[in-house]
Amino acid sequence: MNSLIRIFLFCITLMGVFFANAQEIKYNTEDYNKIPVWIKMIDDTSTNYFEALKAYDVYWVGKLKPQEEEDAINEYGSKSEEKKHELYERKLSKMTPSERVEFDRMKYECKRFDNWKREVRQFVQEDGKILTYHERLEIWNRQQDEMKRIIKSDK
Repeated sequence: MNSLIRIFLFCITLMGVFFANAQEIKYNTEDYNKIPVWIKMIDDTSTNYFEALKAYDVYWVGKLKPQEEEDAINEYGSKSEEKKHELYERKLSKMTPSERVEFDRMKYECKRFDNWKREVRQFVQEDGKILTYHERLEIWNRQQDEMKRIIKSDK
């Protein structure tokens, strides 16, 4: 009886490990246009930086992308820029209340994405891998050790 329980628990554990590894979802470019995958990508530590940028850009093709506040506040230098802004404002005014709520949520997510890009850019490797917190800490610790050696050698 005890051996049956052990086998059962082993199988359950093995299935748990299998399903945990299987949860890494791969999206194709068609998904990028339909689903704002980039929102989940910025919270995933295994995200490839360049793939997240691609997902963001593909998602906004053909959609009304929220403008940054600076874009909306600045005076427009040309007639075409002014017309673009007027068209943008017209599209906003035609939105239903629920569409406007969703648009405002996406505006927030765009800001989060822009902040994420700025924060991680310095930690992006050539292949798009983003250094983990522990890898960043290790680099910082090595730099601190090197600075201490330099200071000691100057004395």
